[in-house]
Amino acid sequence: MALCPPCQALEGKPADIDPHDDLRGQDHSLFGGGVREIYRCRCGAKLERFVASKAFGNESGAWKFLTRT
Repeated sequence: MALCPPCQALEGKPADIDPHDDLRGQDHSLFGGGVREIYRCRCGAKLERFVASKAFGNESGAWKFLTRT
């Protein structure tokens, strides 16, 4: 199965952008500066993002693929 267009569009975009409707949260890890979240899509892609805690002035990362189909 090929990657869906919404997943392709997220790659490299700021992590502050919300996941699209077909992405489902699979895991999250709390860090002092924010949260690392892992999502899986119906198309089979697995993506992660780091969302910083704005209270400490940290910056969020970008959407990254962990696996592609």
